[in-house]
Amino acid sequence: MNLSLFTPSWRRKTEIETTIAIDERVNVVKNRQAIEGKKSDERRFIARQPILDRDLAVCGYELLFRSGWENRFVGDSDDATRKMIADGALYGFHDLTHGTPGFVNCTRESLVNGLITLLPRSTVLEILETVVADKDVIAACSRYKAMGYKLALDDFRINEGTRPLVHLADYVKVDFRLSDAKERRKILELFRGRETVMIAEKVETAQEFEIAKAEGFQLFQGYFFCMPTVFSKKRAPTNGVNYLYLISALSQGHFDVAQLSLLLKSEPTLSYQLLRLVNSASFGAPQQIRSLQDALVLVGEVRFRKLMMNAIATETCRDRSREMLVDVLHRARFLELMAPFTRENPTEQYLFGLLSMMDVMLGMPVDELIHALPLRDDVKAAVAGAANSVSTGLNLYKHYRSADWAYCATQAKMLHISETDLSDLYRKSLILAEKSVNAVREKETLAS
Repeated sequence: MNLSLFTPSWRRKTEIETTIAIDERVNVVKNRQAIEGKKSDERRFIARQPILDRDLAVCGYELLFRSGWENRFVGDSDDATRKMIADGALYGFHDLTHGTPGFVNCTRESLVNGLITLLPRSTVLEILETVVADKDVIAACSRYKAMGYKLALDDFRINEGTRPLVHLADYVKVDFRLSDAKERRKILELFRGRETVMIAEKVETAQEFEIAKAEGFQLFQGYFFCMPTVFSKKRAPTNGVNYLYLISALSQGHFDVAQLSLLLKSEPTLSYQLLRLVNSASFGAPQQIRSLQDALVLVGEVRFRKLMMNAIATETCRDRSREMLVDVLHRARFLELMAPFTRENPTEQYLFGLLSMMDVMLGMPVDELIHALPLRDDVKAAVAGAANSVSTGLNLYKHYRSADWAYCATQAKMLHISETDLSDLYRKSLILAEKSVNAVREKETLAS
């Protein structure tokens, strides 16, 4: 560390913090070993939310850590920071963010006690709106800037408590649920001419996304990008109707390869996508597969249905954010893995996970989608948004993704699933989803 970057009055404090940091690195390793060696109650929760640019490319992730079922850290502030850092070590920041910046919430205590230096230098320290910008906080933030960290101001609003941090901010996050156009205009004007990146967060509709872009925001975060809602009724495009027919065929108990082959003749792109998926390394086919019949024979009916649905999801997400496809496959896999706990059929749950996003991907109203599919009544109701046994896994997925740990705790208790199992299923399903998406993208790159 280049100590010439700091003023003399900070040097002694920095040396103390460095000593603390060295000691704490040892504790992090011990914590990680302890966490990995124990069962159930010692596992941590983690969720991530993507931050995207105007072209819907992922530019970072907000990482949300918790020490257990409670929707808060347990213990004093130093212990909370140690647990957060141990969580990052356990899960691996690079694995979670794929080389993009990780945004981590920071309390006042975690900023001033020096333990933040245990986080990777690529981390964006997200200063919570509850942090008062007193002299200790400002001094700490200035040191972290000199060390290479970037700072973000969360839920920013203009007031006397936030003004001292304006000149230090690399990112500013503005909540679309808490602000109106007039307030956002003042905030954008305050940072005009600076190199600060403006992030619109809690963007939940296509209209809000367009407004945020027009107002001048550069990055965006919110449910619209991963759990979007259709806000206008429109007829499905021609290929969407064909996909609907295919989904209908896949939803039937009787599996008719001849019928599927006939439907796919009008969709050569989808057929090609399907064969790419079957032949990708992630599915481990023992030999090159060149026809639907070969695929069915070699991978089996259940897996073939899944591959077909994945191909449809991939095609319908082609012009959307990569993160949406990851979300679609992630939720489908999570529901499938949760089936033993929800006491639902795994194959049906996987299909339901995909169908829960199909109205968005096909651009058609939910009621039209439901009417066209031969689903049992409970599944139709769940696709329409009803809370029943079929939708239990999906609701748990959504609340986990939103870091609503209190809801997760209640549901996990009812489903008799431990914190360890729930954390493992969420992480495993995410890894499998990203592996599938990466395999498809690699095939597309080679093909082009």
